[in-house]
Amino acid sequence: MTNAFKSIIDTVDKDPHPYYEELRDKGELVWDDKMGGWVVISYELCRYIEEHEELFRHPYADANEVLLKIKGGPRNITVLQGQDHQNLRRYLARMFSLKAVHDYTQDILKPIINYLFERVQHKGEIDLAVDIADQIPPRVLVALLGMDWMDESLVKRELVLHDQIMEWIGGNRTAEVTQTALAASEELNAILLPHVRLRKHQPGNDIISRLWAEAPEVFADVSEDDIVAICRELFLAGSDTSVHAIANAYYLLLTQPDVMAAVTNDRATALDNFIEESLRLLTAVQYRFRVANQDVTIGGQLIKKNELLIPSNAAANRDPAKFECPHMIDMKRNQPRAHLAFNMGPRMCIGAALARAELRESINALIDKLPNIRLSESNPKPNFAHLYIRSYRPLHATFDPSAN
Repeated sequence: MTNAFKSIIDTVDKDPHPYYEELRDKGELVWDDKMGGWVVISYELCRYIEEHEELFRHPYADANEVLLKIKGGPRNITVLQGQDHQNLRRYLARMFSLKAVHDYTQDILKPIINYLFERVQHKGEIDLAVDIADQIPPRVLVALLGMDWMDESLVKRELVLHDQIMEWIGGNRTAEVTQTALAASEELNAILLPHVRLRKHQPGNDIISRLWAEAPEVFADVSEDDIVAICRELFLAGSDTSVHAIANAYYLLLTQPDVMAAVTNDRATALDNFIEESLRLLTAVQYRFRVANQDVTIGGQLIKKNELLIPSNAAANRDPAKFECPHMIDMKRNQPRAHLAFNMGPRMCIGAALARAELRESINALIDKLPNIRLSESNPKPNFAHLYIRSYRPLHATFDPSAN
């Protein structure tokens, strides 16, 4: 049955995957009038575009004043280009190495997860998206930045502000959305700035203190505005995307009993492979943006200089040319990490190890702390909601509190 969708934009709050398959039948690249660019469907082309920034620049290379304000400043890592971007990326990667993430997991992630589950274990019902998935990543980032992760109003407000910014980043550039994103950016700066100023003179065991001590090796003239800009992207990328990945993993577990049983019985290989399959099958960040640096032909299509390309990682992650039975979970898939959920190339997510740790620990806690968890039959059903970043929600579920 043919969908009525004419553009990715039309799929808001609807399952976009049938539309992606319609586009796939039309070719590897399809022009989208409403998006104003070429939607890239195939895995190989998405990966090629993301890996070759010399041919396809990140659109923030052309950042105007509005974009710089919304992103928190010119030294936000996503705005930086060339050698400056590479230098900051290499530096920040050390903060999210496997060793560092192991320490964060023990010292921060596990205490946060235990706290969140302990406060709901007696209830017998829960919205897993709101009560758990939305809570874990932002609290982890708040803690890493040296702030109080138990500050409920801070965590709640941070999620709202990042959602407002992500709507603009995702392509909704109306005057109203732009003004909302600008206001959200200013508020986030105001939240971070006192901590940045404090840690300059009173360092602690947190990322802001490390930035003051170590960032001069990247930028000799580093300022408090630069520290804010760097922290802004960590704040955003580490919280607003991972919440959706956790919610999607929960949805898959609660709707596929065989998968839940396999993961419950094997918290090593099966769990690790499930995490990768959940990231592939229900990719949280649906698409990215790139701009052609020159006339180039890819996928048999001439792309003119400065035309917009929209690599759809969500569509690429279900490309049958790359993945056998792409619409199904395969717990024994070869190269389980070959998906594009974290991008590829110079813009690949530096926090991937932390995201995987959050998924692993949150799934373990779900299984161990909420016995006989299942989707509620009396509440609204989950929907693959939003557009640019998606997750299944609400996730109303019930469990047996007497077993705790």
